[in-house]
Amino acid sequence: MGNGDLEEKKLLGSGGYAIAKLTGQEESRANVGVPQIFLANVGRLTEDSFSKYYCNKCTTEYAGPPLISYENPNEVLGEGVILIEKGEYKCKVCNNIIALYRKFNK
Repeated sequence: MGNGDLEEKKLLGSGGYAIAKLTGQEESRANVGVPQIFLANVGRLTEDSFSKYYCNKCTTEYAGPPLISYENPNEVLGEGVILIEKGEYKCKVCNNIIALYRKFNK
């Protein structure tokens, strides 16, 4: 898939926001019926998807991706629901959490 299929979007998080290029599939996953797109709903993006991010704690916009960390606990939560992945996007300067995400089995 070429870059022509990607559109740069503002993705909101509780601790700031990020500007990233999304595929149509990623955008539809993040869309919850409101005009804003939330980083937590997109899940894990690759670092090269990001052009910049803003940290509410630093009150600064930084070029490039936030720090992305995740784990795959495969934790059974009951009723057939399994937490497959949990992760966070953090500011590379102050470690403020920009957004958290959780991915469950379908």
